[in-house]
Amino acid sequence: MSEYRLEDSLGFLVANAGRSLSTSVQRVFSEHGFNVTTEHWTILVQLWNQDGLSQLELAERTGKDQASVSRLIQNMLNRELIYRRKDPVDARCKRIYLTEIGKEQQEKLMELVTITLIKATEGIAEEDVATTKRVLKKIASKNVTTSWIYEETGRKLGLDE
Repeated sequence: MSEYRLEDSLGFLVANAGRSLSTSVQRVFSEHGFNVTTEHWTILVQLWNQDGLSQLELAERTGKDQASVSRLIQNMLNRELIYRRKDPVDARCKRIYLTEIGKEQQEKLMELVTITLIKATEGIAEEDVATTKRVLKKIASKNVTTSWIYEETGRKLGLDE
């Protein structure tokens, strides 16, 4: 039996790369004076794309469990990045909206993340980056909790062939 090398396993490599990118983005946010975490970033991106999502929708779109999203939402409320309002149709449901602070940060945070990702992939061929993304989306689509996200984006990108 051959020796198993953790440092060569797909899961380890993906987790390590994700952690590395997350740490870089977090450092850049902090260096530029933003009181935003990479976890907040995932929620902000969803709300910049479609303001007024429910907690359940945010959990589904970010691939996080509802308890984690609940903690994130509370933390973001405390930082005045978002606010909650009852759904006009279903009072049991609360919708999450961006505050002016949350809206104002979009352009600069997007710029910082873009620059960070460019630096992180510097020296790697665009085709290799595209292939990596495509393969990771295919792997993620096999996960029951996030498959609908990648099925939708896969269809748009022609990955379902």
